[in-house]
Amino acid sequence: MEGLPVVAILGRPNVGKSTLMNRLSAQISAIVDSTPGVTRDRKYVRASWKDREFAVADTGGVGIDEQGWLAREIERQAFFAAEEADVVIMLVDARTVVTEDDLWLARRLKRLGKGVLLVVNKVDNAELELEAGRFYELGLGDPLTISAQHGLGIGDLLDRIVERLPEAAEPAPEPEISVAIIGRPNVGKSSILNRLAEEERVLVHEEPHTTRDTVDTVVERDGKRYRVLDTAGLRRKRTGMSDIEYYSSVRTYRAIEQADVVLLVIDGDEGPSEHDQRIAGKVDAAGRACVVLVNKWDLVDKGKAKDVMEAITFKFRFAHHLPLLRVSAQTGRGMEKVLPLVDTIYDEWHRRIPTPVLNEFMSRVKDRVPMPRKGPRQLKMYYATQASVAPPTIVVFVNEAGLVKPDYRRYLVNQLRGEYGFWGTPVRIRFRTARGSERR
Repeated sequence: MEGLPVVAILGRPNVGKSTLMNRLSAQISAIVDSTPGVTRDRKYVRASWKDREFAVADTGGVGIDEQGWLAREIERQAFFAAEEADVVIMLVDARTVVTEDDLWLARRLKRLGKGVLLVVNKVDNAELELEAGRFYELGLGDPLTISAQHGLGIGDLLDRIVERLPEAAEPAPEPEISVAIIGRPNVGKSSILNRLAEEERVLVHEEPHTTRDTVDTVVERDGKRYRVLDTAGLRRKRTGMSDIEYYSSVRTYRAIEQADVVLLVIDGDEGPSEHDQRIAGKVDAAGRACVVLVNKWDLVDKGKAKDVMEAITFKFRFAHHLPLLRVSAQTGRGMEKVLPLVDTIYDEWHRRIPTPVLNEFMSRVKDRVPMPRKGPRQLKMYYATQASVAPPTIVVFVNEAGLVKPDYRRYLVNQLRGEYGFWGTPVRIRFRTARGSERR
């Protein structure tokens, strides 16, 4: 259900939220029982109406009188669903009076700043239809009456939902992938560009710093477009640079920030250097996807090849997720694999984990190692969602973000990579102290 707008249903226990979700989705996907508290976690199902598709989120019942950690967790999950939703439904029971729980929930939902649909359920006769007017007291506008069990008023409700959904996005055109070729001077960056472009697009010479400015070339291959940027070589030190060299390096760093995928070129004959490590660190800090190209592999002696690979493994031990290709721009060895790998890494850079799947994964991994603690305070993870892609960024809501230690952050990143790949891309994890960690 990735990319679908979300409709969240909130209400007190036993007002018919799961029955309504089943009715909206036209399938029996949630357990329905008269016992309060059957639904605890958020549950998402796909629904459609008038050629619009959306996801419906069923939540556990909330109320100010509930006590204990389970009730607090159910409440927190329900409001996370409301915060991410495009349309929020507050469901009430026509067979009850307006309760303190209803008033409290209406106030909480109004604070979200979203328009809320007030829906009165269990209206299956004319008398209850008239009595639904009492819910104007909640201050959420005109109540819409339905009977989820009998299907009454569901069509009108679906019409109202579709009216409030965001505009359907136009089909996105095939993206033009921006690729920056970077590395130390004289490692063969321009030769690689010429090989990818299948023409002598830029000057190639053994003299370092032949390329002074970023060269922009569009390459088309198998119906796809790539904007390939050849950049000036990055010197190890800025001291002693001429003005031209300085501005060349500035434009190279700008090209990294503008790129989708970076090709970091290493001289295979010389082997990796500490400067290559620093450049890789710059790419990671910029949040770019990256492929390591070990160029001039045709010049590497067979007896030396193992030492070169071991040196790369050691120096790039902090970036074991980066794919590596041994190529030769001079002979063309391995160059046919570069753009297909760029496609793969670009997709990894845009990989998104659906929220329900991510939270199920987090519930498994958080118990594998002890949670960080400081004195009597121990970290608790409540909820996780992927906030963005390019690079993939996960936001984890916790009881106290200051308890998170760097090694635990690295642990979670490694667990995410082991489960979902994220090959060639940085993964960001942000921890936030959840609002309402202390009950208001």
